[in-house]
Amino acid sequence: MRKTTWMGSLSILALMGLMAQPVVAAMTYKEAPMLAEQVKAGTLPPIEQRLPENPLVVTPAEKVGKFGGIWRMGMTAGTDDVSFYRIFSYEPLVRWNVDWTDIVPNVAEKWDANADATEYTFYLRKGLKWSDGQPVTVDDILFWWEDVALNAELTPAPPTWMVAGGEPGQVTKVDDLTVKFTFAKPNGLFLSNMAGAAGRPVLVCPKHFAQQYHAKYQDKAKLDAMMKEGGYTTWKDMFIARVTQWDGGGYGQYSVAGRPTLNAWMVEQPISGSATQVTFVRNPYYWKVDPEGQQYPYIDRLVYTIFQDTAAMLLKATNGEIDFQMRHFNNLANKAVLFDNQQKGDYRFFDLINAGSNSIVFHLNLTHKDPTLRSIFQNKDFRIGLSYAINRQEIIDTVYMGQGTPAQPSVLEGTPLYNEQLAKQYTEYDVAKANEYLDKVLPKKDANGMRLLPDGKPLSFTIEISNSFKEQVDAGNMVAKYWQAVGVNAQAKPEDRSLMYERKNNNDLDAMTWGGEAGMGTIFDPRNFFPNSNEAAWAIAWASWYQPDVAKAEEPPAEIKKMMALYDQIKATATVEGQNKLMAELLQASADYFPAIGISTAPMLYGIVKNTMFNVPAKMINSWQYPTPAPTNPFTYSFK
Repeated sequence: MRKTTWMGSLSILALMGLMAQPVVAAMTYKEAPMLAEQVKAGTLPPIEQRLPENPLVVTPAEKVGKFGGIWRMGMTAGTDDVSFYRIFSYEPLVRWNVDWTDIVPNVAEKWDANADATEYTFYLRKGLKWSDGQPVTVDDILFWWEDVALNAELTPAPPTWMVAGGEPGQVTKVDDLTVKFTFAKPNGLFLSNMAGAAGRPVLVCPKHFAQQYHAKYQDKAKLDAMMKEGGYTTWKDMFIARVTQWDGGGYGQYSVAGRPTLNAWMVEQPISGSATQVTFVRNPYYWKVDPEGQQYPYIDRLVYTIFQDTAAMLLKATNGEIDFQMRHFNNLANKAVLFDNQQKGDYRFFDLINAGSNSIVFHLNLTHKDPTLRSIFQNKDFRIGLSYAINRQEIIDTVYMGQGTPAQPSVLEGTPLYNEQLAKQYTEYDVAKANEYLDKVLPKKDANGMRLLPDGKPLSFTIEISNSFKEQVDAGNMVAKYWQAVGVNAQAKPEDRSLMYERKNNNDLDAMTWGGEAGMGTIFDPRNFFPNSNEAAWAIAWASWYQPDVAKAEEPPAEIKKMMALYDQIKATATVEGQNKLMAELLQASADYFPAIGISTAPMLYGIVKNTMFNVPAKMINSWQYPTPAPTNPFTYSFK
């Protein structure tokens, strides 16, 4: 395998020729006792008939594990489907290795690419099966592309990572196990996107299962009856709810018991609106083995308890009732409590190396539906004034326990794309400067010193914050007070993440906060620097113009169009060096535009794991693009 780093993408020149794992000598396969019982009872074929001809051999982090056990975790209600994705649903065609330095085989046992990044061919494992025993073929990938991604009812526009030169790529079936992706222009980021979060939809639509919910394949009378029974108004709603798993709140992949999957565990007790627990049981057809031929996963079941608040989840952890957790309660404020209860809870800490661009990012909605607020938010002087009004060091000391330094969203210092202006500008706490810049935009105030709009009405807007993240709530409340102190009536509003995401996606927000993604791997997730997708909460309508999503689109100004053009050039560039040069230019343009406001460099985070669980790395990179902990192979985690 050829090497790359998170600082760029794989050079296409380095991808010439077949990319394959070493040939492994024939081995004797072993299965979990619960599966052996089913084989003995005649309800399951022998393991040799369930595995592909060339199963993926994965070496565990510490040692070969043993079968059995129940892995307990916590999740929040609403949009916490990413808890599933990060633990066991990361099964794209190719994937990142543990160190985030290389792309390695996965569902595809090998691949090749041409020199100009316009053609990629993947070769699926022969004999690979879905969890219900049906064969995996290229038809499943074609179904995703032709009947989901290119279906205007289900997907308003093709995914941007599958577009090059303004044209969607073509997906061609060479044979049942060989698929070719071709593009009119170079698509230099394609392979890295396939290995990251963007590539996750490609293999979550098994055709033999999904077509029953699709208007193209299902008899209309049967489809109508299914919709009526399920309480759906349109077949689109039913298809999304039962099949697909997109961003926040997309539980389609986990809403049907026994739904065919390629994951190590399959749905046993599905997610639903009233569920208090979701369970997953081992996939008898999982296609990975350890060096001794034992079929993964080691652990029999996953049990997620759904919590309405993180305090209850924290209590479960300190009582020793959670086996592994790196989300929700793992903030700095709770670390002392968790530390004091280590012996009682029988767990240890592991480090999460934060790959974020900032501790928290404040997104004013620059494409606000209200023309007055839109004009004010788009005024750079207004954003500069708000930035100077923030006492970042006080937030660092109070919320982040002294970890971090004042900063705007930025590529991490010490990496090739670091831009000092982008990271440091307007981060001083200077009330006089704040008022100077704000006075340029809204000079008039009422008797209480609060700023007035040009029509004389009071300025007021809401900062929406996910109540799942205590540090964001605390920082958001402090920032709202700093802005009020300079005459800007901003109100912090903690709320359920699913509601906030719905409002974000509909462009209904005034402002919101989110974690600072992509201080590493920025080229794949530039949301904080230009509006590439609906995750760029500061400019949803401009992102829709770029994607495009005509219903929500608004043509952006020249400065934003320049960044979009640069990113298109990046995608069309085959070499890492060329991509980085263009990305540096884009980041400079973003620094000059100053789209979003940050607080500080991202603090180190942590997770907890029971002392009885092993093969869990002591340190992990923490990133959405990675996506933690999936590349560390949770299917290899085992109990003593």
